[in-house]
Amino acid sequence: MTRATVRSVALELGVWETFVAGTTGRLGAPGAAALIERLGALPVKPSRATGLLGSYAHRGGEPVCIRLQLLQEPDLLRTTLLHELAHACEHQSAPRPQRHRCGHGPAWQGWALAFGITPQRSGRSPALQSLRQARLRPVAVCERCGCVFQRLRRLPARRSWVHPECGNGRVVPIPAKSGEHG
Repeated sequence: MTRATVRSVALELGVWETFVAGTTGRLGAPGAAALIERLGALPVKPSRATGLLGSYAHRGGEPVCIRLQLLQEPDLLRTTLLHELAHACEHQSAPRPQRHRCGHGPAWQGWALAFGITPQRSGRSPALQSLRQARLRPVAVCERCGCVFQRLRRLPARRSWVHPECGNGRVVPIPAKSGEHG
């Protein structure tokens, strides 16, 4: 995906008209035009995350981009883009967007409903769950019970870890193989 924008991705996924209609319905034609233009030009960047389907990034009052995990199922990808656009619209239409924290409260829920999606916090992708499982690797073991901990990343250094399920056994990191980054 090179130089992808919200408009180009939404058109490709068939949700641009849904976004335009929902935004116009919420703000009215005059107020919606500037927001549609601004967010339509927003970059869409691919994400490598397997725990998140997408995210809306902003710095203060300025939108930065929308990140999407492109390996999710097509129907879910459409819903994810609209979900993140609901965050962007809620942020940009807030009275004080510089201090705004994008959440899943009533204002965001109104935008989600305007875009015809269920106002829920997160979706599940079997494809991404499989990818996540494939990427897990053993990073530590409990000295007491032998339980092996699998994660995507290594345990942070200079911190002691315990395994409360077996009575607080000490968790010992497994040394990284050469060339492996965590």
